[in-house]
Amino acid sequence: MITRFSSLSPGFVDMEDIGFEGASVNGRLYSNEKLVTVFDHVASMAQVMERAGFDALLLAEHHFQREGYECIPNVPMLAVHLAHMTERIKIACGF
Repeated sequence: MITRFSSLSPGFVDMEDIGFEGASVNGRLYSNEKLVTVFDHVASMAQVMERAGFDALLLAEHHFQREGYECIPNVPMLAVHLAHMTERIKIACGF
């Protein structure tokens, strides 16, 4: 029986220009203002996961990903921030 639940967040921002008719991956270069929205998205995700009874949230760390996906530059710093916003969910690096 499964008794533990976790999820991975590679750190996406909202992207309007995706799909077959959207911009190519290399054609998307989001601004810093857009990329920093990843932190609010992940914080909201951690809080919802904790309320839903998840045990862990794994985060992927990538640098200089201006395409809008995998744009968390520092997992340990974000984990400290999330630990202040949650009570029991574990935050870890997803490799």
